[in-house]
Amino acid sequence: MTNEAGVTRRYALLAGVQEFAIWLPLPVLVLHMSERGLDLALIGFAFAVRAVCVVVLELPTGGLADAIGRKPIALASQAFTFVSFVFLLFVTGPVTLFAYALFQGIGSALHSGALEAWYVDRLRSTNAGVALQPHLASIAVAQTAAMLAGAAIGGTLPALLAGLALPWPLAGFGVALLAGLVLRAVALWLTLVLVEEPEFVGPRRSAALGTVSIVRDGLRLARNVPVMRYLLVAGAAMGMAIVSLETLWQPIAGLTFGADPEGSAVFGVLGFVLGGAGLLGSLAVMRFGHLVPGGAPVLAGLSQLVKGVAMLVLALHAGALGVGLGLGLAFFAIATQNVPHDTLVNDAVPAERRSIMLSINSLVFFIGVAIGSATLGPLASATDPRVALTVAAVVTLLACGAYVGVAVALRAGAITRPHAAKGAAGP
Repeated sequence: MTNEAGVTRRYALLAGVQEFAIWLPLPVLVLHMSERGLDLALIGFAFAVRAVCVVVLELPTGGLADAIGRKPIALASQAFTFVSFVFLLFVTGPVTLFAYALFQGIGSALHSGALEAWYVDRLRSTNAGVALQPHLASIAVAQTAAMLAGAAIGGTLPALLAGLALPWPLAGFGVALLAGLVLRAVALWLTLVLVEEPEFVGPRRSAALGTVSIVRDGLRLARNVPVMRYLLVAGAAMGMAIVSLETLWQPIAGLTFGADPEGSAVFGVLGFVLGGAGLLGSLAVMRFGHLVPGGAPVLAGLSQLVKGVAMLVLALHAGALGVGLGLGLAFFAIATQNVPHDTLVNDAVPAERRSIMLSINSLVFFIGVAIGSATLGPLASATDPRVALTVAAVVTLLACGAYVGVAVALRAGAITRPHAAKGAAGP
């Protein structure tokens, strides 16, 4: 693996399999929990617990990845996530639900600062001046293609197998969870095989002290690099938006189409719609993202605007057209926002602190997830899922101003390039 294309192909395979594993159960995840007797308030609270776990562990795990290596942290992430979905497959009440949330939170915290940092550094080791956005867009295409396949298959699988009278816990929507577990095991094996990290073969005796120092440096960078401050605000809004869509689109669609396992094919169709929209968004960024006047901050800001409008469409327009159009536009915009946002983050941080800075970015994302989960789930349960999604849409629209701040800071020359970052000490 000595060239840019080889590095990108390897990471695209790994990232695609991970995304496939995520999306196989996702189109029926909330329906699976509801079928097991859990209401939206409890589900929202569990998602908040998951997010709080990430918030608490995000910085230590990101610092640890910079201190001892990205591969061991990535392997631990895959293992914790696998166990979390075992709990979810067997969920029967609050105890197993919160066990899922705890292990999922630990796995997510371990994941955020590891593999992407490994990929970017390996890419730049082949070409120090490589432009990140085209490569990140290629990875996004692989991920959204996997999302498309996973969402379509996972949403349809319960309906296809409903006539087999599968035993518990596979009955109903559980079979989609089992399929996701199998892919989780594959992702764990691929991480072991594909991720090579010779730069971290050396001594690791000072991991604890090194982690503390790295976390301190990361927080200093987040404070001192003007672009990062605006990106972190945008990241928090992204977290609230995605958790509101993940939690609420299935109940909203259920109000229109019903929510029985035998009729889950409609959720497969909707999964195909949102996956196809995400794939189109990723392809659009890969082919045309560099043509957007104003570059990455303008593309990310416009995407945030479209996403907020799409969430309003999903919330306010009843019927099949409103659900399909709202979902499609929202996930198209998510795909077109992620790549420029991640490009801006990676360009603003030094390589030796990449994991911790990506973890800080993930930290604020999950703060948004925690706030959204803790407030929108109970609001949806007390009123209507569409009311809760409307609130999230308004927050999303207001957060477009963060990218205006990024653009102004870049125009003023306020970005700190990786080789000139203030406040970063040595490893």
